[in-house]
Amino acid sequence: MATSPKHTYIQFFTVLTSIILGIFFIRLGILMIFNQPQSKTYRNPEVAESVVRGTIYDRNGRILAIERPYWGVYLHLNMIDDIRLVSEVIAPYVQMSPSEIQQKAENYTTYAQIKKEIDDRQVDRLRSTLREYGLQNQVNIEKRVGRTYPAQFHASQTIGFTNMEMEGIEGIELTQESYLHPYPEIGKSGTTYGEDVILTLDVDIQYALDVQLQQIADEFNPDYAMALVLDAKNGDILGMSSFPWYDINTLENSEEEERKNHAVNHLFEPGSVFKLFSTASILQIGEAQTEEPFLCDGSYTFKAGSSMVTINCTSTHGEVDVETMLAKSCNGAISHWALQTDAEAFYTLLAQLGFTSSYDISLPSTAKAFITDPSQWSGRTQPTIAFGQELLVSALHLCTAATALSPSGELLAPHLILSRSSPVTGEKSYQRKCTVLTQVLDPAVTERIREGMHRASLTGGTGTQANVEGVDLGVKTGTAQLFNEETGSYEDGTILVSTLAMVPIDDPNYIIYVGAGNPKGTSLYGSNVAAPAVGAIVKTLMSQGKLIASDTTIL
Repeated sequence: MATSPKHTYIQFFTVLTSIILGIFFIRLGILMIFNQPQSKTYRNPEVAESVVRGTIYDRNGRILAIERPYWGVYLHLNMIDDIRLVSEVIAPYVQMSPSEIQQKAENYTTYAQIKKEIDDRQVDRLRSTLREYGLQNQVNIEKRVGRTYPAQFHASQTIGFTNMEMEGIEGIELTQESYLHPYPEIGKSGTTYGEDVILTLDVDIQYALDVQLQQIADEFNPDYAMALVLDAKNGDILGMSSFPWYDINTLENSEEEERKNHAVNHLFEPGSVFKLFSTASILQIGEAQTEEPFLCDGSYTFKAGSSMVTINCTSTHGEVDVETMLAKSCNGAISHWALQTDAEAFYTLLAQLGFTSSYDISLPSTAKAFITDPSQWSGRTQPTIAFGQELLVSALHLCTAATALSPSGELLAPHLILSRSSPVTGEKSYQRKCTVLTQVLDPAVTERIREGMHRASLTGGTGTQANVEGVDLGVKTGTAQLFNEETGSYEDGTILVSTLAMVPIDDPNYIIYVGAGNPKGTSLYGSNVAAPAVGAIVKTLMSQGKLIASDTTIL
């Protein structure tokens, strides 16, 4: 029988498919036999055995934070036969009574921390005593690495702290974590050292600020207080204090309010201190008739829309020019000149002075100053801003803006970190440079502002209690009623008293600010609460050789 064409094609494709599959399997077999993959051995890379956290210093090389080992005493509770004996044996070494030790041990189930840290000199003696009583398996003397802060509460909110794993949690310890405590170096054995961080702070100046805030706290019992000293030449923060404070070494005893840095994170209405900057803006714009003396009769009334608004002064000032207004702090005069100034231009100048900005000074958070856009202003907003209400600033904003009141009129960036460097080689990875943010004011404008500040320190001015013999300084005091958001009123709110100073006033080296929130007493003004503290700080700068009296002969 003849084979059909269809059947022939099927046979052909069957044979062809078999041949192709045969070649494929032969090739696969050859590859499996002769091309076995080379076995690879993986090894963990060599890394440094330990990391030493970098040290934090002040600008003069004094230690603010350093890593160090310490010895603690612990009990293996499930191995102890006689807790009374153990407690009596270790009591002298942990400076606790036997009953206190037993009571503390009751808070644990298996492993009890009795003393976090004992005197290094007691370690060998305690070990010898434990061997004598056969307690070495029941009591453990454990070595750990911790962080210590020699300055205790001074600059505590600035420095911050670490946790038990030596990780930065707050302040400079947190923001500089990657530099202070880097990952172990790959390809190297031994120890990896974190960089040292040198702050712009001067511990001597920091102590001076803290002493004055403590005196204010003792006498006036404020809810909070703050102080700053800036280098007027380069923006370095030389001292930054916030009350209440805490000892970083006893962090467990601190409260949240004590850890808040009021100098940089607290926003408030600054009151009459702000007249320095509103006046400078008005003079720079040049639209107000500031050359015509203003006659102050104790109040100033103006029309705002369909309403009449009256602003009061603390007293009748008579004829007032720009310098007298600053010296006597006349609300009427500054309000009058503010109303003669274009609102948009006024807002723009204040923004250039930093009062709508925030400053990165390498702390975890810094507040942003706030002024409402002019499109939202009411008829009384501009004069109210001019004497320091209806805006929010921090102490840092005020001091930074004051750098533009120096003869150059340049606004300088504030700095808190001076440098970072290797503790091994000394090589610097960062060095602070003076940073000019913008040219804001003409020298002629700044000269008038400083002259007004100087007059405020003399007889008849509001800042006479800041005056220091032999030093030409300038001040501006402020007493601000703070807005009560719950009642929508200034009348039943709290107050902020403050003083800002520049010294020496002709060509300032230092900008000093002291403020206290809601002090208690019968007569509470920036002139009698904050100004004396400023004067005391200036005297301390002189005693430290950082300021020279104008009548001193330099040999």
